[in-house]
Amino acid sequence: MKNLQHKYYEYYNSNKGFFPGIDINWLNDLREKAIDQFQKDGFPDKSVEEWNNFPYKDLTNNYFEPLSDNQAEIDLNLIEEKDPNCTIRLIFFNGQIVNIEYNQLPKGVEVNSLTYFLKNNPNFLKDKISSANKYAEERLSNIIDSRPQSIVAVNTAFHKEGAVIHIKKNVKMPGYIELMHIGEYNKNTMQHMRSVVYLEEGADCEILENIVHDNVSDLVFTSNVTDVHVSDDASLSLHRFIRGSTNQIHINNIHGSLHENSNFLSTSIINSLGQVRAENRVNLLGENSSSTIDILILGSQNAVIEGLTRVEHSKKNTKSDQKARIVLGENSKASFQGKIRVNQNSDGTLANMSSKSLLLSDKARVNSKPELEILADDVRCSHGVTVGNLSEEQLFYLRSRGISEVEAKKILVNSFGNIILDKLSDNLIERAKKIMLGYYNE
Repeated sequence: MKNLQHKYYEYYNSNKGFFPGIDINWLNDLREKAIDQFQKDGFPDKSVEEWNNFPYKDLTNNYFEPLSDNQAEIDLNLIEEKDPNCTIRLIFFNGQIVNIEYNQLPKGVEVNSLTYFLKNNPNFLKDKISSANKYAEERLSNIIDSRPQSIVAVNTAFHKEGAVIHIKKNVKMPGYIELMHIGEYNKNTMQHMRSVVYLEEGADCEILENIVHDNVSDLVFTSNVTDVHVSDDASLSLHRFIRGSTNQIHINNIHGSLHENSNFLSTSIINSLGQVRAENRVNLLGENSSSTIDILILGSQNAVIEGLTRVEHSKKNTKSDQKARIVLGENSKASFQGKIRVNQNSDGTLANMSSKSLLLSDKARVNSKPELEILADDVRCSHGVTVGNLSEEQLFYLRSRGISEVEAKKILVNSFGNIILDKLSDNLIERAKKIMLGYYNE
């Protein structure tokens, strides 16, 4: 793998002049430090604790073209019509911005592509795109291990495009903002998107990151990293709907900084046939801040899907809640790794974590690993993990009332996943239910 990572390193140094923002010193510094970090760490493998459930051999054994010039074209007429509840929609195709749709941009709301901001307002982005190792975890030994963040390092070095969302002070965003990512790659390539979400004091916003990579004929590696800043008294709901083909490797990271009296809701619904890893790393930096992280994993065929959460409580009277619901059929595999860290002097912390898995096949496999690291005294923290099959008694009850076996299973699976869907706003719940319906049909 050393030869492989050196090949990326050489490619970066030979082509860095083609990246957006070449004339922006602070961005170039971020890229240089990131590629150096990747040159040192390489891609994560099973020797890295946070990556030791499944081997990502397709990632570590193949070279992906970093700046592939894909010639495919998108027909915007084939894209479903914008949801009436969606106020602004940005459409990305193969990593490039192709359309921004809105009737009227609300006052106090700035939404555009990353390249637009780099060209027109680069100072706004300074310090808002995180360094590759900002969210690297500090161990109890005081050693900071950057290896789990090596994908973020690759993203930081090679990203070309993304979205920037800026909600100004006390602005309540009507409807929601959608970031639609469509991929139809036709050869081995990698594509990295970097987005920034910044809410000023008292702002309120809902965002959907909708990732659809269904038409992939060759192995493809994509990553999305979103840097989130939620200021005092602000509220953000950031949701990810991720669908992909069998040849897709997709790594998705959310990095969140929450300040005093702020609220953050993150919901991830994943129904992919490939390899998907969705991470949430959230730091509660202000008193009375709270985060809710919900994950619904729907696995079938030979899919490998992972969810990872890391929530750090750094101030008094903070709250967090994490829920993972996993449904697996056929030969699919999944894992959930959740961690709650309560730092010293963070008294009054209330933190809960729950992971439940439903196996629909004898060949399906799941790993769940909850962690608590508590360095304060006056806290309430809990976690629970269960793994099981569909209840024969419940199936018998439904079938005895004239419901077919297939429909009875759908009812039970739907009930199992509703604890995640029910948290969604009215804007998005119907769209989420369509993903569940798609999983049934598969």
